[in-house]
Amino acid sequence: MANNSSFYSRIAYSTGKYMALKNVFMVITGLFGIFIVRLLGPYEYGRYSLVWQLIGTIGPIVSLGWMTSLSKFIPEKTDPREKSLIFSQSASSVMLVWLVSGTLFMVLSIPLSKFIPVEIRNIKLMFVSFILITALFNISEGMFRGLGKFNEFTIVDGLRSNLGYALAIILIVLGLRTYNTIIFSNFVFSAVFIIGLAVYLKKHFHFTSLKIDPAIAKFTLTVFAGQILFLMMYTIDFVLLRILLKDPSQIGFYSTGIRIPNMLQTMLITPLSIPFLYYFSHNEGQPARDRIFELGTKYLGLAFALIALFIFSFSREIILVLFGSAYSSSIHVLRISALSLFLLGFTALFTPYFNSINRPSVMLIVSCITFASLFASNRLLIPGFKSLGPAISTIISLSIQTTVFMFFLPASKANFFKNFILTIFGISIAVCSGIFIHSFLALPVFIITVIAARLFTMKDIENLKKIIRKKED
Repeated sequence: MANNSSFYSRIAYSTGKYMALKNVFMVITGLFGIFIVRLLGPYEYGRYSLVWQLIGTIGPIVSLGWMTSLSKFIPEKTDPREKSLIFSQSASSVMLVWLVSGTLFMVLSIPLSKFIPVEIRNIKLMFVSFILITALFNISEGMFRGLGKFNEFTIVDGLRSNLGYALAIILIVLGLRTYNTIIFSNFVFSAVFIIGLAVYLKKHFHFTSLKIDPAIAKFTLTVFAGQILFLMMYTIDFVLLRILLKDPSQIGFYSTGIRIPNMLQTMLITPLSIPFLYYFSHNEGQPARDRIFELGTKYLGLAFALIALFIFSFSREIILVLFGSAYSSSIHVLRISALSLFLLGFTALFTPYFNSINRPSVMLIVSCITFASLFASNRLLIPGFKSLGPAISTIISLSIQTTVFMFFLPASKANFFKNFILTIFGISIAVCSGIFIHSFLALPVFIITVIAARLFTMKDIENLKKIIRKKED
C-alpha cells in the first residue's frame, strides 16, 4: 500500500504541475474572451463562434488521429530513427489529405456557394489555411507529448492563443468590430508559431514512405473514426442552431452560456487524459490501473458535481456581471450546461483507460451512440427551446454516453454504477431545491446528501491525504 501511495502521489504531483501551467494560460484566455464577448455583441460573436467551431472541428479531423497515436507510440520506441519515421509519416499524410480536401473545397465552393455559410465564404482562403495550421498543431502536440515535453508545448500553445486574442482586442477597440478580426489575429500568431514548431521539429522529419506499421495504422484509424464523431458532437449544436433558426444571435447566446463550463472543461478535465494515458500505460502503473481508475472516477465526479452546482446557483450573477444584460438569455443556458460538468468529470478517465488497454474501439462505439442521441435531441429541441435546446440535448447525450461507457467496464463496474446513481440522486435533489425553493440551496443540499449516502467518508479524506502528500525520495 505504501508503494501504491507513493506512485499515486507522483501521479498527483506531475499532473498538478502540468495542469497548473496550462490553467495559467487558460485563465488569461478566459479573461480575454470576456472582453471579446462584451465588445462584439451577440450577433458578431455568434458569427465568430460558428467559424471558430468549424476550424476547431475540421482541423483535428484533418490530423487523422495522429495526435493520440504519437502520444502513445513515440514513448514506446527507443530508436530515434523509429520516432522520426512515425512523425514523418504523420506530417506527410496530414499535408497530403489537406491538399486534396482543401483543393476540392475551393473548387466546389463556387457552384455550391449557397450551401456554405456567408461567414465562411468571406474568408475562404484563410479558413482553409487555418485548418492546415490547426492540424499541424495537433500532430506537433502529439510529438511533444511523446517526447515527454508536455509543459513546453503548453507554453507555446498558451502564448499563441493569448497573443492572438490580445491583438484582436486592440483591433476591435480601434473600430474593427467584426468576427473576422478575431479570426485574422489568431491566424497571424498561429502561422508564426507553427513555423517556429516546424523549425524545432525539423530534425525529426524526413521524406519517407507512407507504408505505416499495421499496428500503428489500425490504432490511428480507430482513433480517427472516433475523433470525427467526437468533434462533430461539439459542432452539431452550432450548425443546427444556424440552420434551424437562421439567427446568429441565438448562437451568441448559446456560446456565451456554455463559455464558463467549456473553459472549466478545457482547464480541469480535458488535460487529465494526457498524463493519465502515460501512467495507465506505464509498467509501474499497470498493476494499480484499475484502483487508480476507480478512485479517480469517484473523486472527479464528486468534485465536478460541486463545481456544477455552484455555477448553477450563481448563473444569473455570473452572466450579468461578466457579460452584461445583453446576454440575459444566456442565464438558463449556463444553468443547464453547468450540470454537464459532473458527467464530463465522472467520465474524464474513461478515454485514457480504454486506450491504455488497447480498446480504442470502445471510444468509437460510444461516440456513434452519443452523436446519434445528440443529433436527434438537438433536432427535436432547438425549434422550441432555441439556444436552450442544445444545452438540454448535451445533458441527455452525456447521460447516455456515461451509461454506455459503464457497460464496457470489467466485472467491477458495479462500484462505478453505484457511485454514478447515488451522485445523480444527490444532484437531482439539489437542483429541485434550487428551482423550487432558492438557487443558493442547491450546493449545501448536495453536500448533505453526499454525506448521508456515504459517498464521501473519513476514509476518503485519508486516501486523499496520502495521494496529495508528496513522498520524499
